[in-house]
Amino acid sequence: MGECQHQNCGGREKIWMPYSFRDRNRGLKPHPYCIHCGQVKNLSSERPRDVGYYLNLVASLGLRYKIAKVQMRLIALEMAREELADFYGMDRHQQEELFVNIVTRNLNVHERAVRALLDH
Repeated sequence: MGECQHQNCGGREKIWMPYSFRDRNRGLKPHPYCIHCGQVKNLSSERPRDVGYYLNLVASLGLRYKIAKVQMRLIALEMAREELADFYGMDRHQQEELFVNIVTRNLNVHERAVRALLDH
């Protein structure tokens, strides 16, 4: 999708979609969408975290395990490519799942170790 400057549709154009909290369905709710890229806006109360939070977690992993700076840079680039910082359509739970996926794919670190840092 790239660097879209998301702009909400009008109130009448909202689409009714399932609303969930921590992967539990809570019914239907009208969701606005971006008129430029079509991405549906996240209405969850779980606001996503800033990318700096996740970069600090990667640095913490670097102190615990032998992780080269190049690997940290690759993770940062992949987080940008996967649009981890796009708060428009992603809630915190989705963001955490994506982060765990990116880190475990690029490092020889067990998923439990990454999730333990998220739980602090």
